[in-house]
Amino acid sequence: MGKITFFVPYLALGELVKTIFAEMDDGSWQLDVVLVTGVREIGCDWDQASDICVARGVTAAALKRLNSDMPVVDLQVTGYDIMRAVRECQRLYPEDRIAIAGSHDMIYGAMGLEEILGIEQTVIEVQTEEDAEPSIAKLKQLGIGVVAGGVMSTQIAERLGMHAVFIQTGREAIYQAFREAKRMAQVRRQEQERGEQFRAILEYSTDGIIAVDDAGKINLINAAALKLTEAHANVLGYPSGQIFPHLGLSRVLQSGRPELGGIETLNSHQVAVNRVPVLINDQIVGAVATFQPATVIQELEGKIRQKIYARGLVAKLTFKDVLGDSPAIKKAIAVAHKFSRVDSNVLIVGESGTGKEVFTQSIHNASCRAKGPFVAVNCAALPESLLESELFGYAEGAFTGAVRGGKVGLFELAHGGTIFLDEVSEISPGLQGRLLRVLQEREIMRLGDSKVIPIDVRVIAATNRDLNGMMRQKLFREDLYYRVDVLRLTLPPLRDRQEDISPLICHFLKLYYPHPDRPFRQISKEAITVLLEYTWPGNVRELRNIAERLAVLNNTGVIRPEDLYEVLPRKASNVKTAQSSLLTMDLCKNSRKKEILLQTLEATDYHYGKTAASLGISRTTLWRRIKQLGIEVADSGKI
Repeated sequence: MGKITFFVPYLALGELVKTIFAEMDDGSWQLDVVLVTGVREIGCDWDQASDICVARGVTAAALKRLNSDMPVVDLQVTGYDIMRAVRECQRLYPEDRIAIAGSHDMIYGAMGLEEILGIEQTVIEVQTEEDAEPSIAKLKQLGIGVVAGGVMSTQIAERLGMHAVFIQTGREAIYQAFREAKRMAQVRRQEQERGEQFRAILEYSTDGIIAVDDAGKINLINAAALKLTEAHANVLGYPSGQIFPHLGLSRVLQSGRPELGGIETLNSHQVAVNRVPVLINDQIVGAVATFQPATVIQELEGKIRQKIYARGLVAKLTFKDVLGDSPAIKKAIAVAHKFSRVDSNVLIVGESGTGKEVFTQSIHNASCRAKGPFVAVNCAALPESLLESELFGYAEGAFTGAVRGGKVGLFELAHGGTIFLDEVSEISPGLQGRLLRVLQEREIMRLGDSKVIPIDVRVIAATNRDLNGMMRQKLFREDLYYRVDVLRLTLPPLRDRQEDISPLICHFLKLYYPHPDRPFRQISKEAITVLLEYTWPGNVRELRNIAERLAVLNNTGVIRPEDLYEVLPRKASNVKTAQSSLLTMDLCKNSRKKEILLQTLEATDYHYGKTAASLGISRTTLWRRIKQLGIEVADSGKI
């Protein structure tokens, strides 16, 4: 626990001290006994790396003067010790007058002995050898023949030809001195630990800390504050209002009320400042200001967002994941690349399965927000009440069943990043109003709360419906429409990018084929023709599903038309049955194909769009079939 140095004036006392220490020792303390017969000897023969010292009389007083940092316990001279010494004086020198000489603490208990013992005695206080010798010499002049006191007093008395009796210390005083020494050492150790903790907090805190006394004068400033303010270390003692007028500590000293979260300018830097008064028994005795640059807060916020990012709110796809080499998809990628360079809201329009989320994630990952969170929400998957709480969050007790402590909304989670509102057309008119305010003000308010929370979010919305038409039908707010539709990206359907069908199906088949011993080898040209003549209402998503079905059902590694007939949906025809489909036409001779195509054209009054839909093909494929089969049609054909 520590080390105790015990100063003794004579050897016998040292032996007694060691004996009592051994009786009290718990194994955690060390004892060093130093023999000191004069004050001038202090500091010569002892190890000063002690936790506490014990001494008596003038030795204790000298130690306190020599080393103010070292705690010193006074070995008390009790009234019993003095009484024993006085009785010894009477026994040895009954005819002599008695004087008691020593330090203030030593002679304190002798003041009332004259009345108790019924003897005449003189008491003098001595502190050093310089003042002790003339004082004791004066006692001799007054006719006093014997002096009772400590080592120094008795030595001087004997040197002057007087009788002397040493006041010895009893066991009870030594015992109490050890107890007090251990207590003081433990308290000192605790204070040192708290002081080191406080020093470490001050010096290594990234916050600037400045404290003032009740007069507003600076009495503490840490390294961070010196760096942030570019002040000199010698500002201690100066009025804070003179050195740091923007901190406002004088205002807190007057009001006694804390001021938290203030924004001030120090040295051309924006800082967030907290000011609090220091109160003792409701009395203002000072004030403390803590402050840090706004950039530090932003970095901390960024780290918090990184934790959110690590929780899974991350975009995994990039433009490299957009498959296809057709002009239509290349154009869409080029436009999306341009959108990623700015921070405006984006509306992605396309049929179901065209890859709206792939493009959204790619735009996010190519933007300056790539390190921020990516939050996707399907607006059609949740009822209005639940969607509202998910988007904006809620405060504790906002409604029955609310999570204790409230919940952070998706807009808050997306702070510093991107939020993807898929199927934005399905948001109810009531909720559209709240969404409009978020897009306008860039701030949200949780359900059941009154606090406004600013957010920094890029919004990318997607839909497969005609928002313009919905707006005319009053199903979609006009003001929200123009907030969402700032940058528009239209994704082509798969039937308009037939060049991509073959590489896409091969890519998906390689991805899904479950037979490592019989891997995917090829897809026949005839099978590719079947795929090209299908309309793909589900677009790339449907193509991917078809590839997975083929991979599960086919064990040969070679895909033929008959494999496709098993997995492709068969659509009804307006002419006869599925025989009019080009899936069946491929199995017929050209004459039969021409007959089926002419029948379909006549049934639709040569309306090319309806003919293509009836046959389950695109208009481009229809035109190619008409040309291949040598069918002559009038220029008046309907689109």
